[in-house]
Amino acid sequence: MIIKINKNQLVEPLKNITGVSEQKQAMPILGNVLLRVQSGVLLLVGSDLEVEISCSVEVPGLEDFETTVPSRKFFDILKSLDSEQVGLEFLEGKVVIKGGNSKFTVSTLPADNFPYKNKEASHKHKVSVAMFEKLIAATAFSMGQQDARHFLNGLFFEIGGDRITAVATDGHRLAMAAIDQKNEIDEAATCIIPRKCIVELKKILATFSDNKEKLAEFSVNNKEFSLKIEGYTLTSKLIEGNYPDYKKVFPESLPNTLTVDKQNLKLALQRMSILSSEQYKGVKLNVDKTELRLSATNPMQEQGEDIVPCQYTGDQIEVGFNLSYIIEVIDAINSKELKIMLNTADSGCLISSEKDEANSKYIIMPMRI
Repeated sequence: MIIKINKNQLVEPLKNITGVSEQKQAMPILGNVLLRVQSGVLLLVGSDLEVEISCSVEVPGLEDFETTVPSRKFFDILKSLDSEQVGLEFLEGKVVIKGGNSKFTVSTLPADNFPYKNKEASHKHKVSVAMFEKLIAATAFSMGQQDARHFLNGLFFEIGGDRITAVATDGHRLAMAAIDQKNEIDEAATCIIPRKCIVELKKILATFSDNKEKLAEFSVNNKEFSLKIEGYTLTSKLIEGNYPDYKKVFPESLPNTLTVDKQNLKLALQRMSILSSEQYKGVKLNVDKTELRLSATNPMQEQGEDIVPCQYTGDQIEVGFNLSYIIEVIDAINSKELKIMLNTADSGCLISSEKDEANSKYIIMPMRI
């Protein structure tokens, strides 16, 4: 079987598929990508049994066939070829890849062992790529990483009748964002999408950066999340467990309000990070009516101080936070100013923005410095 194809027809989908393939696996087949031609359509699939990504590419005139090739090697070889057109010759147990003056022979594995079942999911929810991307960018950085509380190692989605809400927390901070969206559902649906799925989903969404009004279709049931954009379909198992009630995390009363220029604060925090403790990245905030004083120390008794102009209503307060958490929030909010609401040195702060399409809010718990 010989295929002649423009290499970009393979490189572009493989860029979004290879990340899900497991290179070091007890099952070698999971390090491969499935190639299947059926009725003039080439299907590429990567899977690790938890997350699966497929992409369909039209290639008229080809005979039906299927095999699997090592995903990372295949992608790297195609990307390196000094030729737009490539030839793929599939022989018994191998594929010969030719492009320009280059030629590679790579082992293949039978497609029969690849864990893919052709299933058509009903994608009943629709959202623009731009809004979905904003929802994830506004929250995903607060997900837990290898937390023993497994339900924190993912992004919580809540699909209601008129909005979609995303929440992420690692126990020290919480990010929440929502977009207004009419959804045809009888009752609210919720799910916890694993970190790996979110990482791969961000790559696929970024593929459509030039056409952000394109619609993504998705569905959720009690076991699976599935999303479709043009030829891409991403399917992921869900994390089981009860997600914390995020609504209870937001305090009822935060009487002190600090308004500060976002960029000025970010630059000051970056300066403080030079001398802050590498392990804890703590910064102390001392706030009065017109000045926000920042200070950081480390175990070597070195110290940094900075002052940022601000507007503040409330009692003078001194409180410590992880400066990396504040910088990540600053990067997620699209506005010139930040509004930081405080209560006491022992309670968390609420950070928000007046001008934010994703209606995002952030809670960061204090730390002793």
